[in-house]
Amino acid sequence: MTQRLAFANEEFDGQFGRTLMAAAVGAADLGEAYTTAGEIGGKYHPQRWYERWLARAESVRDAAEQAHAGGHLVTAHQCYLRASEYYRQAYFYLRTDLDDERLQEAYQAHCKTFAQAMALLPHTASPVTAAEVAIPFVSSGDRIDIHGWLFRPVADDRRRPTIVMPCGYDSTAESGWGFAQGALARGYNVLSVEGPGQGSMLIVDRVYFRPDYETVLSQIVDWLVTVPGVDDRRLVAEGRSFAGYLVPRGVAGENRIAAMICDPAQPDMGAKIPAGWRGRIAAPLMTVLSRVSRERADFFGSRMACHGVRTIAQYFRELKTFTMLDRASEISCPTMIVESHGDPVGGQGKLLFDALDVESKQLFAPDVRTGISGHCGGLGQRVWDGVVYDWLDGVLAGSVDLRPVVGRCGYDVARRRAER
Repeated sequence: MTQRLAFANEEFDGQFGRTLMAAAVGAADLGEAYTTAGEIGGKYHPQRWYERWLARAESVRDAAEQAHAGGHLVTAHQCYLRASEYYRQAYFYLRTDLDDERLQEAYQAHCKTFAQAMALLPHTASPVTAAEVAIPFVSSGDRIDIHGWLFRPVADDRRRPTIVMPCGYDSTAESGWGFAQGALARGYNVLSVEGPGQGSMLIVDRVYFRPDYETVLSQIVDWLVTVPGVDDRRLVAEGRSFAGYLVPRGVAGENRIAAMICDPAQPDMGAKIPAGWRGRIAAPLMTVLSRVSRERADFFGSRMACHGVRTIAQYFRELKTFTMLDRASEISCPTMIVESHGDPVGGQGKLLFDALDVESKQLFAPDVRTGISGHCGGLGQRVWDGVVYDWLDGVLAGSVDLRPVVGRCGYDVARRRAER
């Protein structure tokens, strides 16, 4: 039996893990998180999930405002940051209906409390600075700004290597704060950035996912290279979760990227849809099951909303357009692919690895004993940071060792030169 963190329901437990990951970087509190989980109970009950996380978020926001008014600015910063995570959890299972007022209000509160936390960063001991940014994006002659946050390790304009970190299926630029910490600690700037189908572009502007992410990434990079303090020779694209498709597709059309990281790689989003007669019945079967299972209906409904489609059959057809294997040979930068045991959307890392035609490429399959397992490495984020960013340091310094090695601390790191 799989060990659970707090919930008997696998879906709830997986999402709860994200809050525990946030706790590791101060964006949640373990006591608050586990107390809230206990109030929700073990069964799949999205309304109760919403109510309990919302109540927690509002309570912590009230504490932030009280501390702020009293001049306790570090406490206010910490409370605002935690409230932002709890608001994100509150609306998570409401994303099937983008017009749901509860979703709209909780999303806006998630963004507002995060911005309030970032405004108080200078009053803490943290050297990190944060700036909310709007990146011009033009499609079919229309401009809609891309929302993002640019984090810097210190308050200066020294030219630094910069990681472009697109969101996943259901994350926001604000929630990228957690993944950014390991890079910031090592001197990297991090641009946590949304795009079509994500965050404000989806919830506010109704712009849906598109398979040609190179169109998006190129415009993000066009803007990024003009920003003071960004070293345009050391730009990195890091794709985690659904961005494990977006990033390699984007990098295939963008030669200004110096290195790429994927966890997990998802080069062919439609590959898991069965072929033949199984494929013909897949959509009708899932449609029927969604009518009798609220959990399954929410799963597909939130994804259909991101793509702007109304049926599971349309969603499956749309997924099949999200492929980049035929363009993998266009990627020209060093690449690390992480394939963690137990990642429910993993399994395609070797597929992309074999399709790459670059001299420096690595496929890292962590041993579960290291603590890295599950989606995007699960709770083993600080261990993940050590392996991945040490590799990146070497790549950008031109000193990466491509020989097969057994990494320190027992990490089995697959490092081999590509057959040419």
